[in-house]
Amino acid sequence: MARKTNETTENTVEAKQEKPERNASGFYCYIGPNLKGLIQTGTIYRGTRRDALNKAAAAVAAQPLVKTLIVPGDALPSARIKVRTPGNVLYANYQKLAGKEG
Repeated sequence: MARKTNETTENTVEAKQEKPERNASGFYCYIGPNLKGLIQTGTIYRGTRRDALNKAAAAVAAQPLVKTLIVPGDALPSARIKVRTPGNVLYANYQKLAGKEG
């Protein structure tokens, strides 16, 4: 019985990994603060999230929170509002990167 549960779990994990992205816009945008020499606010990355993270690898390596502020184009309007509204993760991560932890 345990074997069957493990197989089911493995199949579910594989299915989730193969699931296509839900970003019809085809681009990602960095909505965090400018980080001199690393990344600029509003930088656009065409392709998948993986492509965007690969292109921003130096910035992500230097400041891991950058990854959380690279958002799909479909979510860009609401993410831009959230990044300026206290009480959510995007706002908190933006503030940490900007050096205004609070």
